Amino acid sequence: MNEITAGELFAKNDALENEAASLLGHMIFEFSRLDMNLGLCLVWVDSGARVESLTKTVETQNLKIKLDELTKHVIAKLRLGSKQRSAYENWIERVNSVRQQRNNLVHGRWGVEAHKNKVINVIGLPTSSAQQVIEYTLDELAEVNEELRDLQRELGRLREHWPL
Repeated sequence: MNEITAGELFAKNDALENEAASLLGHMIFEFSRLDMNLGLCLVWVDSGARVESLTKTVETQNLKIKLDELTKHVIAKLRLGSKQRSAYENWIERVNSVRQQRNNLVHGRWGVEAHKNKVINVIGLPTSSAQQVIEYTLDELAEVNEELRDLQRELGRLREHWPL
């Protein structure tokens, strides 16, 4: 069996870290686009009748509050059990999931395990019993970005077919 040298391990570690950093950077771009598009969805409720006042309100909200606002509009405007309401509710649930994952990714500490070909995200203080260690492959990080792009496309379809 071929043993990897310290220099090769260092180079592999560096390459893995660079690729992970690139994927995480793209995730931040994708997430900010999703956040902005959700904000536009909210300010254009009722065909933009209150676009100016809603812009002032929505631009100060984080994604969680925006999702809560969207949920209120969905409940108020779409019939329970309808295809439209189910589609919006499913989208909101998916965004909430990726939002929580994004928070862990952004607020955690990062490292790489080159010999395992894994990127490590550590959430919480080392002194905490609640500290979590989550391992990702590069493909799994890329899947987060694809989910963010999917969510943006889906929001566009929802707004086009069933504006609120």
